[in-house]
Amino acid sequence: MDIPLMRTITRILETREVESKSSLTRANTDSTVNSSSDILSGDDFLKLLLAQLRYQDPLNSLSTEEFTSQLVQFSTLDSVLQQSESLDQLLDKVLRMEAIGFLGKKVRIDDKIGIVSKVTFENGTPKVWIDGESYDISLISEVISDG
Repeated sequence: MDIPLMRTITRILETREVESKSSLTRANTDSTVNSSSDILSGDDFLKLLLAQLRYQDPLNSLSTEEFTSQLVQFSTLDSVLQQSESLDQLLDKVLRMEAIGFLGKKVRIDDKIGIVSKVTFENGTPKVWIDGESYDISLISEVISDG
């Protein structure tokens, strides 16, 4: 592999490592972990491909099979990213439907029991309203039947 290409790859991986460490630091304070920074993105793949094409030896260029293989990999990556986006949209719709399903139901949130009077969506997160206060739907521990 060419030295300039190695430098480019090293820079990208170092950037990813720094992003991963800062993401982990934020995750420790937020109690959430975002592992997406550990995965090369489509942009990273294109940068690597362009660096490889730019710095390749003209006397020893990429074979047609290698280039085709890399294009297929990029196409596969793009398809996976599109599927992931579609699944995220589907999950959002399912959460919205779940929240709407609580309307008029008696629910328990911690020690409080009340009837869900309305549902709102704050920054894409569904909230149920009980006695004038909003709660995240994940806090609902029980749905109580009147019968």
